[in-house]
Amino acid sequence: LVNRFMAEYRAMAPAAYPHVHHMTKPLRAASAKVGDPEGMSLWAGTGYRLARELPAAELVEELKRELEEAQGR
Repeated sequence: LVNRFMAEYRAMAPAAYPHVHHMTKPLRAASAKVGDPEGMSLWAGTGYRLARELPAAELVEELKRELEEAQGR
């Protein structure tokens, strides 16, 4: 996921893991301590395009309904 840190420093960052991980560890720790996602590593996984922007309770209900439909209920 792209955040401000990624946008501002992409051109200057080493291309390989774990170098970036070790370089940014203090920044990520400080950002986590104050709850600022702009300086944290944001991992989305391979299915991030399937994410839905809605409250968790609504998502659970929607997923339940879809599963029941898929099972023919």
